[in-house]
Amino acid sequence: MDSKSPTTLDHDIVSAINRRTGADLRIVGRALHGRLGGAIYAEWPDGRQAVVTRFLGSLAEAKRTAEVLAYVRDRGLPVPRHDLVVDLNDSVMFVQERLPSAPPRRLTPMRIDAMVEINDRFAGALAARPGAPLRLLCPDCGSDPCPRHEVLATHSPRSRRVLDEILRIGRREPREMVGDDLVHVDLTAANVLFDENDRATGVVDWNLGASRGDRLFALIQTRIDREWFVQSPDADPVENAAAAHLDEILVDRIAPATLRMYWAHWMLRQLCWAVRSAPSNVVDWHLDLAESRLV
Repeated sequence: MDSKSPTTLDHDIVSAINRRTGADLRIVGRALHGRLGGAIYAEWPDGRQAVVTRFLGSLAEAKRTAEVLAYVRDRGLPVPRHDLVVDLNDSVMFVQERLPSAPPRRLTPMRIDAMVEINDRFAGALAARPGAPLRLLCPDCGSDPCPRHEVLATHSPRSRRVLDEILRIGRREPREMVGDDLVHVDLTAANVLFDENDRATGVVDWNLGASRGDRLFALIQTRIDREWFVQSPDADPVENAAAAHLDEILVDRIAPATLRMYWAHWMLRQLCWAVRSAPSNVVDWHLDLAESRLV
């Protein structure tokens, strides 16, 4: 494990990017939230604000993601421009524009509506862009035996029953998502920017890639992210109301069989992560969530 402090690691990353590209970026801060502990805030020599993040995939996937986002941004969609895709040998980094936003606040039902509305702007965004990959829904892992299946099959009788239901749903439903929407696969509240009037203004952190499919699929991850707030010992009633409001939207807008398949896909990923990495109480509420949705 690297013993360097986050500040030192940030400077190492930006220095490496500067050496590779001649960008001459200067660090100005760090995001409080986000995958891998938050993004690095930087500045170009001309004063433009930038964000440096790690892409969780290959260099080819990162370049394709940047190209897809450039395509939709040129057509007016609220995503950041990705100025650089940099291969640092052991990682792939994005240098992207920093979009303006208000300070983060708790998620209200009104903000849920704003997130749904901005996500709806991605409808049909890739109809004329054949290069973006379709999002697969198969609960298989692409290997035999599947590591995710093994994790759930061996953890407990309860997790094994949930796995059996996930696989049953997977055998019955389509394995490839339908649609030409732009799909963000990590659409958490932290990845949607808001203004002071609670209007959603941008969607950021595309570090898991940009996919083609049904934009409503992304809202399942939004709801799973809300469960952390619902399960908090001092849960905020407003945050709970936001989660309940999103549940109503999902049921209203997604056909029941499709909704079950989307939940099966996400719960396989989330449960595998929880069993491997989280304390037992977090595993239990993930199992509760799965059992309540896969019916």
